[in-house]
Order: sequence, then C-alpha cells, then structure tokens
Amino acid sequence: MAFWFVISKLFYAYVIPSIVCQSFYSFTLHSCAYILLVITCPVLILASLELFRGVLQNGEDNYKWARREWRLLDALIKDVKYVSESRRKIDEKAHQIRDSQLRLPGVTERISDAEKNWVEITKKLIREEGCNQIFGRQRKRSEILMPVYFGNLIKFHADLYQIKLLIRDHIRNKETDARDIYKSLEISRSIVRRLQDRPLEEHKSSVYKRAEPTLSIEEKLNELIAKNQGSERIQYSIKLPLTLLLAFLRDLEGLKFESETEMAWVKEAEEIIHEVEHDIDSIQSMSWIPPFLYAKPQLHRCCIWVETVIWDLFERKDKYGFTFISRDRSRSVRLPQSPACPPQAIDCTGATSLLDNIKNQLNQEPIKVANHLNQLRTKIELVYQLLGDAEAAKGIKHSREAWTDQFNNIVRDAENSLRTYRRSSVSRRIKRQKKTDPLAKFSKQIGRLNNALEVLEICIKVCRIELREETNLVVGLEEDTHEVISQLTNRGENCSTLCIVGMKGIGKTTLAKKVYNHRAIHHHFEFRAWVSLPDEVADDNELENIFGSQIMPTTVKPNAKDQYYWIREVHDFLWDKKYLVVLDDISTKEEWHTLKSAFPNSTNGSRIVLTTRYKDVASHVNQNSVSHQLRLRTKDESWDLFTQVVRLPSETSQPEISPDVDIPKVKKIAEKVVGRCGGLPLSILRLGYLLSGTKRVTSEELSRVLEHTDHNQTPWLETLELNEKDLPSHLRQCLSYFGLFPRDSEIPARRLVALWVAEGLAIPSGDELEPLESVAKKYLSELIIRNLVQVVEKKLNGKVKRCGFPSALRELWLQRYSRSSLVQRLIICFDENDASSSNNHASSTYIQNKLLSCRRPPSMLYFDSREGNKPGEDSGNLLRKGIARGHLLQLQVIDLEHVFRPQLPSTIRRLTHLTYLSLRWTFLETIPSSIGNLVNLQTLDVKHTCIRTLPSSIWKLLKLRHLYMDQIYRSKIEHHPRGSFLPDLQTLQGAFVDKDSPLKDGLHSLANLRKLILAFQLKCSEQEVFAESLLELKHLQFLKLKSIDEMGRPQDLMVKCLSGLEKLSSLYLFGKLDPSIIKDGFLQSLTELTLSASRLSDDPIPELEKLRNIKSLSLYSGSYIGNSMVCSIGGFPQLLVLKFWMLQELEQWTIEQQAMPKLKQLEIRSCKRLRVPTGLSHLKNLRELKLKDMPVEFTAEIKESSKEQMWGDIAISPAIIIDRQ
Repeated sequence: MAFWFVISKLFYAYVIPSIVCQSFYSFTLHSCAYILLVITCPVLILASLELFRGVLQNGEDNYKWARREWRLLDALIKDVKYVSESRRKIDEKAHQIRDSQLRLPGVTERISDAEKNWVEITKKLIREEGCNQIFGRQRKRSEILMPVYFGNLIKFHADLYQIKLLIRDHIRNKETDARDIYKSLEISRSIVRRLQDRPLEEHKSSVYKRAEPTLSIEEKLNELIAKNQGSERIQYSIKLPLTLLLAFLRDLEGLKFESETEMAWVKEAEEIIHEVEHDIDSIQSMSWIPPFLYAKPQLHRCCIWVETVIWDLFERKDKYGFTFISRDRSRSVRLPQSPACPPQAIDCTGATSLLDNIKNQLNQEPIKVANHLNQLRTKIELVYQLLGDAEAAKGIKHSREAWTDQFNNIVRDAENSLRTYRRSSVSRRIKRQKKTDPLAKFSKQIGRLNNALEVLEICIKVCRIELREETNLVVGLEEDTHEVISQLTNRGENCSTLCIVGMKGIGKTTLAKKVYNHRAIHHHFEFRAWVSLPDEVADDNELENIFGSQIMPTTVKPNAKDQYYWIREVHDFLWDKKYLVVLDDISTKEEWHTLKSAFPNSTNGSRIVLTTRYKDVASHVNQNSVSHQLRLRTKDESWDLFTQVVRLPSETSQPEISPDVDIPKVKKIAEKVVGRCGGLPLSILRLGYLLSGTKRVTSEELSRVLEHTDHNQTPWLETLELNEKDLPSHLRQCLSYFGLFPRDSEIPARRLVALWVAEGLAIPSGDELEPLESVAKKYLSELIIRNLVQVVEKKLNGKVKRCGFPSALRELWLQRYSRSSLVQRLIICFDENDASSSNNHASSTYIQNKLLSCRRPPSMLYFDSREGNKPGEDSGNLLRKGIARGHLLQLQVIDLEHVFRPQLPSTIRRLTHLTYLSLRWTFLETIPSSIGNLVNLQTLDVKHTCIRTLPSSIWKLLKLRHLYMDQIYRSKIEHHPRGSFLPDLQTLQGAFVDKDSPLKDGLHSLANLRKLILAFQLKCSEQEVFAESLLELKHLQFLKLKSIDEMGRPQDLMVKCLSGLEKLSSLYLFGKLDPSIIKDGFLQSLTELTLSASRLSDDPIPELEKLRNIKSLSLYSGSYIGNSMVCSIGGFPQLLVLKFWMLQELEQWTIEQQAMPKLKQLEIRSCKRLRVPTGLSHLKNLRELKLKDMPVEFTAEIKESSKEQMWGDIAISPAIIIDRQ
C-alpha cells in the first residue's frame, strides 16, 4: 500500500507539471481537454487509493482491537478452567477426609451465578466459528490487509466489524454482571495454590523473558527522534508511552506468570512494540523519498495509533482488574504490618517551582489561559502525588525511574512553554503585532502536555507488581535439598543409587521433585526421567510396562510377547547417556530386583534416586547406595506450612474479620492443633483441606478440628509397625519414657538426656568408656532418625533443643505398651487447662491416691502448669507426707522443673538414694542446708531460680558431677570447710565469682571439670591469679567466661595463653581482650569460638583463620571495632557457621577465592554500616544466608540482584532468610 501511495503522489508532483509546460506552447481546444483528463485521472486514482487505504487501515485497527479483546477473553476462560479443575481435585481430597460431625463451611470459594453466566457467554463467543477462523492463529499483516487477494475483502471486514461489536457489548456487560470476576478468580486461585502439592510444578513458558523487539526498539526510536529534532509530537505520542511500557516489561522480566491473562496482556504489549518497530523500519527504509510525501504522513499516523493503542492497553488492564504477582520465595519472617507511610519525596525539584509559577500566573491571565493553566496544575499535582505513593511500591524499579524521568521532562517542557508564552505575550503587547496570537500555540502545547500526563497517570496506576508471600513453599527441606544435590553431583563417576527414606507423608516425593527440577540437576545430567510406581502391581510384567512407558519415548511400542522387552529397551536407551532416574515409592526388594538390570553400570556419573518408606529396601540396594533419612518438621517449620495452607485472622486483616474475633485465642488453639500433627507434613496439609472453605479460621472451627480429627493415624501406625521389628530394648525403654510426660509436651533435650542417665537407661556398648550423656544423646538421635520423635526446636548451632512424642504415635504406643517397666514411676500431673488430665479440684485426694498406688517409686516427675502458690504447696505436702510415711525413701530422681516455688521440707535429707534433683525454672528463693546429706547426689540443677547463695553443705556432695546455678542472680556458694572440694564435678554452670567467692582461689581443686561457665567481677590482679588456676583444668572441653562490672557491663578480661588446655574445643569470651591473645593464645583444637565485647581494633580474621579445625565462629557486639575485614585464600578450611552480630563500625567485608570453602551458614545481624560483602559468590557451599535487623538497602540489594550477579556460578544458591526486627 505504501508503494502505490508514493507512486501516485510522485506522478502528481513531477509528471503533471511537465505535461502542462509542454502544452502551453501548443495550446488548442483538444489540448485543453487532454490536460484536464491528465489532471483529473491521477487525482481520482489518488483519492481512490487513499480511500482504499483508509478502509484497509480501519480494518486493520478493528482486527487488532478485536484480537486483543479475544485473546484476553480466551485467556480468562483458560484461567477459569484451570482454577475449576484444580478446585475440583482439592474438593475431592477434602471430602475424603471430612468428618460429618465437623460441620465446617463449603470447601472453596466460587464465582457468583452472574459471573458464571457471563463466563458461559464468553465461552460461546470465543468458540464462535467466525472468531476462531479470524483469531485462532497468528496472521500475517498481508492476510489482514488483503484477505484472499481482495476476493473476500468486504465480507472479511464486515464480519470483523460485527465481531468487534459483539465483543464490545460483551465487555460492557462485564461491568454489570462480572465486574469482580478476576478478583473472584484470584481468591480461588490463592486457595488452590495453598493446597496444591509441593513443590508447585510451573512450566518454563510461564517465566517471562522479553522478546527481541523490546530490546532493540529504544535505539531505533532514539535514531528517529534525532532525525526529526524538535518534534514534540514524537516525544509525547510515541516515545513517552513506549518508554513507560518498556520499563514495565523490564520489571516483569523473570516474573513467573500465574495466569493466562497475564501472558495474553504481555503478548499484546510485545506485538504493539513489534508494530512500532516495523513502522520505524519502514520510515527509515523510505528515507530516499521526500519526507512530506511519506515520512511525515506515516509519522502522523504512527503517533495517533501508538498513543491510542497503548492508552487502550493500560485501560484494559485497569478494567479487567487482573494483577501481576511476584512471590517472595525467600524464607522471610513476617512481622505485623507497620502503619501506612506518607508519600515519599521524589526527585522532581522543578515541579514545586512550576506549580508556584502557575499559581502566580493564574490571576494575571484571561479566563481561557487561566483554565488551561489550572487544568495543567491539577494534573501535575495528581501525578506528583501518585509518584510519591509509588515510591514505596516493590518490584517496579525500572518503572519508577521511567515515571520520574518522564515527569521531569513534562515539567521542564511546561516551564519552557510558560516562559515562552509570557515572553511572547509581553512582546506582542509592546510592539502591537498583528501576528498569530501566542495563545493558540500555548494551548496546543498545554494540550499535548495534559495528554502526556494522563498517559503517565494511568500507567502509574495500573503498572504495578504486587509482592505477595509465597503460599506454596517447600518447608524444612532446604538442608536436605542441598545435601542430596551435592551427593548426586559430587560422588564420582561410577553409577550409584541414593535412597530417600522416611515415613508416609514426610515429604520424600516432595524432596525428590525439588531436586529433580533444580537448575543444577538440569545442567549436570543429559537425561532425566521420573517414574511413579503404584502401591501394588499384579506381576513383574505390569511393573516393567509402567517403568518402561515412563522412561522411553512415546513412539516406542512394546512387544507384549517379550517378557524382558522394556528392561532391554531402557538399558540400551540409557547406555550412552549421563542420566538421572527417579523411582518414586518403591515398596519391596523384589521391585528393585526386577528393575535394577535396566540401568547400565556406566562410569559417566549417572545416578538413580529411590524414594521408599522401608529401610530394608534401602539397605537391600547395592553396596554403593547411600540413604538419606528425612526427619519430622520442627514446630516453627510446621507453623510455616500450616499458615501457608490455612488463612488465620491477624491484626493486619482488619476490618476484613469481625472485631469480636479473639486473635490471640485463635492463634493459641491453632498452635495446639499444629502441635498435634507431630511435624508430619501430610497431617498439616489435611488441616488445610478441612479448613479450606473458611475465609478466616475461627477458634470454634479449630476447636472442632482439634476434638474430632484423628490427625491421620495411618502413617503413624505404619511407622510404629515398621520400627517394632528391629527396635532394640533400650530404645523401647527410652521411647516409653516419653510417655511419662503429659501429652503435647515439648521436652528439652538437655532434660531428657539427664533423666535417662539418672534413670540408668543409658548403657555404654561394649568396653567403651564413653560418657553416659553421649550415649543418651545417641539414643535420642536414633529415635529421631526413625521418625519416632519430633525435633520441636533446634539451637542456633543446629543441635536439638527441644523434642516431643507425636500425639497420634504416643496414643498408639501407650495402647500397646502402657509404660510397661516404667509403671513404678510416680507421675504427678496438674493442668487446669486440660479437662482430660487429672482431677485438679481435689488435689489432696489425688496426691494421697498417688502415694498409695505407687509404693517406693525410684523416680518422681512432677508436672504442674498452674499459677499461684498451689503448685508449691501441693508439691511440698507430697514430699513431707511421702517421706514421713516412708513411701519416697527410695527415690533416686526428683524432677520439679517448672513447678512454681516448691516447698522443700528439711526432711529431704532422708532421701539418701537421690542422685538427681532438678529445680530449674521453679523460681525458688532458698534451698535447705540439709541438701548436704544427699551423699549420692550427682546432679543438682537450680538454674532459673532466685537462689543467690548455695549453703556450704554443698561441698559435702562428693559424688556431685553436674551443678547448674543461676547467673542472673549472681549465684554463689558459701565458703567450704578447709580441705573440702568436689572431686567428681564435671559441669559447673552459672556460678558468679567475686573477691569473696571460694572459687576465686580454689578453682584449681575442681580438677575433673569438663564444662565451665561462669561470670566474675575481679580486679586485674585477681584475674591474673584466676587465669593461672584455669590452666590447671586439663580436662576442660567447654569454657565460657564473662568479665563484668556491678551493672553487668563488659570490662577487661585477662586470659592467659590456653595452649595447655589440649582438650578445649569450645570457647566463649565476653570482655575486652588483649590483642596478643588472638595471635598466640588459641589452640588448634578449637572447633567453636565466640568473641563478644572484645574491642579489637585490628582485623582479627588473619589470625583466627589459621585455626584449621574451627567449625563455628561468632563475632558478637563490640568484638571488633574496625571498619574492614578480609577473609583470605585458604582461610578457615573447616568453617561451617559464621555469625556477625552488631559490629557497628564494620563497613567493608571482602571474601577472597577459596576462603571458607565449606561454609554452610552465614548470619549477619544489626551491622548497620556494612555494605553487601564482596565475593559472596566464592562461598560455593553456602546453604543459608540469614539477615536480621539489617538496613533496607542491604536486604534489597541481596534480594533484587539476579542469581548471576549475586552468586555467580554457584549451582545451588543459598536460602535467604530475612528477619526485619
């Protein structure tokens, strides 16, 4: 079309004048007629071509408009179909486990009837034959302009126009019948996402990557503007809207689209950019034609089209109401939402000046000019406010920059226009020129600026990315994922097998999927295959068919007569490939025996992964196999998973929930419900299905769930039966001991280990002289590995802090074993919050009956969570009566932990068999001096009490091995009789030493100490003597020293060279250190080192990194007061954990190549001046980066940087945990 249009104009411009000149000299009547004909024909041809071009252009515009709307509607239908299908599957699961007694609301939220009717009409419309024929495939431009070579032109465009009318009317109906259709879909999609299997399988096509035109259009546009200098029309009609759109597409890059509608909108945006690029190329390729013939008309049309179509694109997004969503996939700690921040100041210094100028000018101009200026001022103020609000928006960095730049351009041009208009007006009045009124030009410029501000306004409103918390995260498998990937990629070239073992519902398939889909695995293995095996198969042939059909290409047809056909085919297919094959849910040794011959014994690093519930299957796999045992989730991990699948009310959800909802009560019951799940993900997900129909869960619904659900006992029963076969008797005893604690107890591992040792349950194997505490810890680890015990909470160093007996498993175990040999223990349990526990209203009768029913018990465990004085009185009465009547004289263990201020009678001296007395967390104020008569006592725990002084009779306890005191109250021991000491004492924790303490000069007498934790307030000369006595403790393994003043503030800490303490492995020093101790005082045997308040001015890392065996290093507040730090090549070869807390002066940290090669966990907390470390990508094995209370700029740079920018070529990037408080 452009070609014929140009030819006609050239003919009219050059040929016609030549003919006219020749005819002038031979003018005749015949010549006049001829000239008239020659002039008229081209004019008619030109007019016809122009009319035809207009018709085709109108048809093309109609096509593009209708195609865009058809695509969006078609995408909507696909989204409705996906959500409906996913919802149906979740409904089925929910109904399978739903208890009719629960009477909970409907399962998932659905669209309204009006929305449903509108959707059905939409389906008919997009499936209508005419629509499918026109929009069902991508058409070339020539097919739109000249369909079937002009043959069906009229019919094509008539049909197109009718379709446009139908679509337009249907969209208008949406405003009344289905205004919130996308909101309804989003709610349903959110529920579905919460409950879908983890990890969520997302197609690669859903991750947005900008198309080629969006990368090249800007350069071409700048060239066009350079060739048309001074063209404000191009600047505001083409460049501004395109710049805004391109910036938003840059922000979208890498985003995972969650709906077809998002993808359709972006595809339409890219096609608009492609069309603009095509027009620019066309204009530049025809530069040999005079501009007034082609370039200027084409630019004029392009300006109108671009401005209109991009405005329409933004408007459609606003009217359709869908949202681009960015999921925060880092494990961030969620805090209560802070109050709304006021609009932020933006870098638009000219806006205020312009607004002031306009305000001053308004009263000096006629009404017409004043109206223009007032309109401009209103729009500038509105956009300026929107820009301020947008400063807080996340994930739109490029858009914010583009908005600010374009706004500044508009402000600058408006200032220039206003200045020019004022100058022209003054000049015109002085010279009284009769030229064109400057108001006309000014009005045109202001109109263009107003249009630009409108485009900017709608762009700021609709071009947003909503940052949401990811509700389909895999929880608690981060360490497992890294471990399994490392084993698959770093275990040599021989083909090997890795087994993922764990009980049903613990996450074996989830872990395998997460590993299977990981980028590092994609890059490492040439071929990957996933094989899902059924629970049962009829015979080997069926198993082989299932196996082969999931590995081999679909074109392969099996030979039914050949029994081993699939085994040979798979073997030959995998022969020359570096493969990874996952066999999910293999259940018998025979299944593995049938399938293993299909895998070539290659030497190219191929791997096989098995998931199984059965340890005997894992051990049956060949000798090169490795088993990876999964554990139950911790309390925090369980809560994270629960809050993903269940929507709880919170302070930030007001006024969405009723003001009568007791949010703390809801959370408390919810925590109890989650606790009953025992850390099993399957049980937690079942809660999600049960509660999926509630907008916000209430305490009543949670109470019904707690009362009526069995929390899926099937997997627990299976686990119990599998373990019963090979569970040793000593582990049975230890597991039964858990049954002595009340239901839902969270038991400190320290308490459990101490009780097992005191009860004689920890028995060393063989002739080994292993400490009993170590034996007990091994027992606990074995029970955890077997999924019989849940790790409720971990310490900062990853060790077990608290553990529990899963509720369903506890019930099953007690039904079978009824505490058996432990039945003689005296268990007292009071809990006023639990109606199913003992009778709290008749405590005296209850205690009397307990004493009568349990004669001469070896142990007494007292559990009482009541408040007030009653627990102390009841426990005191029990001890007095029991001792007086002789019932308790054989007691070896008394555990009163958490019983508020028990009244210990003086007759406690008669309990001469007592070996263990725990008064921790009792807040007891005194302890009877008769404690010295307990000559067999080995453990005395008075930590977290208010006891300031222990009686001197303590020195009589010659068998005492562990003494725990309260450091907060500066607990002391009275002076001991001359010559008395504690020869067997191995643990002394929490003691306070001052000038009057017997420990100041007598510490050396405690020669068997293994663990020493104490604080002191001593002069430097006294510290000198004290430090000398420390060096005589040759068995010391753990040492923590705090040098403080009377207010608890750090002071100078004198430490001698510790080279003589060859067994010392863990050291914690609090106080100002002499720098020489860093250089010469530490042992190579150290594995853990913590420094706090050391006030070191020189970088300590060059000396500390020479400690070849150190695995954990913590530098806490004030330990280093310099501003730079360097970890050099080869430093810290064994370091696993590194923590920087409150290093207020630290600004720069450099990590060189090959430094800390094994570092797994890095925590940075409250280092306010620190910039993002240089060389993070050198930490190849880093698995977790935790940031707490760090500047927003720091965390933003970590999160917003691409993986390549931040982590370089690290195959497995670390999990990022951000705690903003």
